[in-house]
Amino acid sequence: STEQQLVNLVGSMYSAVMFLGASNAMGVLPIVSIERTVMYREKAAGMYSSMGYAIGQ
Repeated sequence: STEQQLVNLVGSMYSAVMFLGASNAMGVLPIVSIERTVMYREKAAGMYSSMGYAIGQ
């Protein structure tokens, strides 16, 4: 019984962490798409390299 409770607890914690990670990732996607557009535009204008943009973020 104790071992089964431990397995249930670890499984519940894993599910909660995966759900929170997925929901946070979905919340960031619109921001990333906007930032990517800005990065492509400014890179094409020759403002800076991709590495400089990544470090600045």
